[in-house]
Amino acid sequence: MARIAADVTWLVGRTPLVELSRVSPDGTRLLGKLEGWSPSGSNKDRAVVGMIRQAERCGQLRPGGTIVECSGGDLGVAVAMMGRRLGYRVVLTMLGEPCATRRRVLDRLGAELVFTSPADGMRGAMVAADRIAKQTVGAVCLQAFTNRANVRAQIDMAREIWEDTDGRVAAVVVPIGTGGTAAGCVAFFRDLGVPVFGVQPAASPVLTGGAPGAHGIEGLGAGFVPEILDPAALAGVIDVTEEQAESAADRLAQAESLLVGPAGGAVLHAAMVCAPRSGRGGLPVVAVLPDAGLHRAAPSTGEGTR
Repeated sequence: MARIAADVTWLVGRTPLVELSRVSPDGTRLLGKLEGWSPSGSNKDRAVVGMIRQAERCGQLRPGGTIVECSGGDLGVAVAMMGRRLGYRVVLTMLGEPCATRRRVLDRLGAELVFTSPADGMRGAMVAADRIAKQTVGAVCLQAFTNRANVRAQIDMAREIWEDTDGRVAAVVVPIGTGGTAAGCVAFFRDLGVPVFGVQPAASPVLTGGAPGAHGIEGLGAGFVPEILDPAALAGVIDVTEEQAESAADRLAQAESLLVGPAGGAVLHAAMVCAPRSGRGGLPVVAVLPDAGLHRAAPSTGEGTR
């Protein structure tokens, strides 16, 4: 039987799980959920398609409408790619200009870019996105940090982990950016007794009561606690430095020939820390690796990145 996707949105989801035997601590078993194999190169594709479809069902987004979102990172690329294919105009607000590589990608996908002052931080870019959406007829602001459709889309990802391991999981380690992946995994695994550990930048430990700070781990740490995530529902939050994230990503490339971005390196490091104390009875610890490492420019610093 032919297996032909109707369009790029049909390629979202069902990302593979892979054994990470060469980086697993002794006596433990690590699996990587390769979310970077999504069309745009990150787990944001799931959230974006889920949020767009929800807006369509609710009548908020109609044919020929406009999608506005605050992001110059992976979320922005996913919105530009999926929104464009589904027939919408895409406007992205971001603090400062993105790197040249990211700018070319967004330009090629036809996204319109609006730059805000870095001094206003992520919240300034979010305010700008909300203002543009309100001033534009037929526009909707997806608001990934507050949109429950983001969480529902990631529940599907958690279900894939459960099905692909035949229900044999010791723990799951997830990145925390918009909060959707973490909240979705908590919602799915809570009643199954599987602990979910979150990962945040050591330089911006807001999930554990610390102060927001500049960091270079793109995809993690927006500088505030996402509305859709209750940090207390996590089994724990692991702090990771930029150096640890980069070292783990290098080790994965050299040992397993797998390329991940900064957030993927951070999650892998946290999973290697978590595995010795969470792995039990030969059950694997699953690291949700959210980003691909191909053609990725060095991340910029700021009050969190998306």
